[in-house]
Amino acid sequence: MRWIVLAALVIVVFLGTLVVIQSRPGTAVRKKQEAFIVGIERRSPARMRRLIGEEYGDKWGFTRDDAIEAMLDAGSQFLVMVVESEEEAFVRDGPLVVITTVLTVGGTPVGPGANEVMRRVNQLRKPFVFTWEKESFLPNSWRLVQIDNEDLPEELYGYEPGDFRRAMRGE
Repeated sequence: MRWIVLAALVIVVFLGTLVVIQSRPGTAVRKKQEAFIVGIERRSPARMRRLIGEEYGDKWGFTRDDAIEAMLDAGSQFLVMVVESEEEAFVRDGPLVVITTVLTVGGTPVGPGANEVMRRVNQLRKPFVFTWEKESFLPNSWRLVQIDNEDLPEELYGYEPGDFRRAMRGE
């Protein structure tokens, strides 16, 4: 009987430790970041919507829906899109976590914009900065609230999210 109680106690402690480790901000946000990159590669608006917060904003004034549409635009130019994240740095500042990383884009182009997307992203000298914010006390409530890169232009010269996909449909 003692062995059963001891074994149950060991299992409970092990599972508790595992939950605590997985709930740490560093672990939770890195998993969210990886899931976000996969969402971009798969061009999954549902996945991106789950990971991007409603209060998302960037230097172009994009909302969450605009950002998703812009990422889908870029992805629509690829048959297969591969986004690699390198040299990742992690900084926690209260309810915010900032991940700074160099992204490289590759894949199989099908549209005229794919080569331009790869060229522009792969030539950026500055890393991308992803800002995540914890929405509630739940360990899994981290949402992306901003994406930035100092080397990206301030002006988009008339581009509106969805332009590429509308052009490809002939609209």
